[in-house]
Amino acid sequence: MTRIKSFVSISQTTRNEQGYTLLTTLVALAIFMLTLPMMNNLIKPVADLSPLNNINQLEVRQFDFLTSFELNRSSEIRIANNRLHFVDSGGRIVTFEQYNDRVIRRTNQQGFEVIMFDIHGFKTEKIAPNALKIQYTRQGQQFETVFTHFNINEY
Repeated sequence: MTRIKSFVSISQTTRNEQGYTLLTTLVALAIFMLTLPMMNNLIKPVADLSPLNNINQLEVRQFDFLTSFELNRSSEIRIANNRLHFVDSGGRIVTFEQYNDRVIRRTNQQGFEVIMFDIHGFKTEKIAPNALKIQYTRQGQQFETVFTHFNINEY
C-alpha cells in the first residue's frame, strides 16, 4: 500500500498547472495561423490613409479636374511652348505651364497658384483637330491625359 501512495504523490508533484503544454502551444499556433490571412485586410486600409499616397493622387486628380473645368468654360484653347491657354468668352486667359518642377495656373498672366509639385517633362500637344494631349512625369510615373474641344489652336 505504500507503493500506491508514493506513486500518487509523485504524479501530483510532477503535474504543473502554471506552465504551457504542447497542446496549449498548438492551439495558440492554430489561432495565429487562422488570423494571419485576415491581417492584410486590417492593415491595408490603414496604409491607404498614408498622407503621402493621398496627396500624390489628390494632386493628379485635382489637375485633371481643373483642366476639364477650364476646358468646359473656354471658347478657345491655345497651345504654345508647352503652355496651355484657355480663353473664355470674356477674354480672360487661364494658363497652365511648368515652372521649375511645378505646374502652375495663371490668370491673365498675373500671379500664379501651384497645381502640382515634383513634375518633370510637362508637355502639351495637339494630336487631332479637336484633341490635345497633356503628358508629365511625376515620381517616376508617366501620366498622359487626352482632352477634346471644338476650338484648339497650336502656335
